[in-house]
Amino acid sequence: MKKGHKVTRSQGHNRHCEDEVRSNLKRDCFVGLRPPRNDGRFIAIFILLSLFFVTNCYAVVWSSGELIEKSKELNGRKLSYKGELVTAILASGEYSWINLNDGSNAIGVWCRSGLLDGVKFAGDYKSRGDVIEVDGILNRACSVHNGELDIHADTVKIVKCGHDVKRVINTNRMQSAAALFVVVLLTIVIFKKRL
Repeated sequence: MKKGHKVTRSQGHNRHCEDEVRSNLKRDCFVGLRPPRNDGRFIAIFILLSLFFVTNCYAVVWSSGELIEKSKELNGRKLSYKGELVTAILASGEYSWINLNDGSNAIGVWCRSGLLDGVKFAGDYKSRGDVIEVDGILNRACSVHNGELDIHADTVKIVKCGHDVKRVINTNRMQSAAALFVVVLLTIVIFKKRL
């Protein structure tokens, strides 16, 4: 209050009554209810649930068997597929063709050549290919690629890098094969003399 300002009894009494009405109104609003707490639990639970749902909204990675079996239903849908790059990358100008094998079948993928810049290994006898995950549109019978089942990919992600495969020659097998060859050769020579 400012100095020199006189408050009459009626003004002070009115303020006191207004404060009492406000407190009674607040109390009456929460009759039977627990007053809200500001400890942050609600916000923490909300954030955790949001993160859970955000992290689980990624696309399902389909297997080649599912793509082949359900190709009619999935035709034209955007989906994810993951597999090992097998054979070479077939470049055709701006676009390239790759084959990804998930262990059961290989599915052809058509994508921009620039998306494959990080690819180093294609699977063959000498090396294990890069494992690649692609997101794109499945075509049951692609009109661009002579009716082939393929995926036109928008994104390409290398999940696991490939590597050279070192094949060790098993000397026991070589010795067994040589011994078997000698036995077969002797058997032929012995039976040829008898006939």
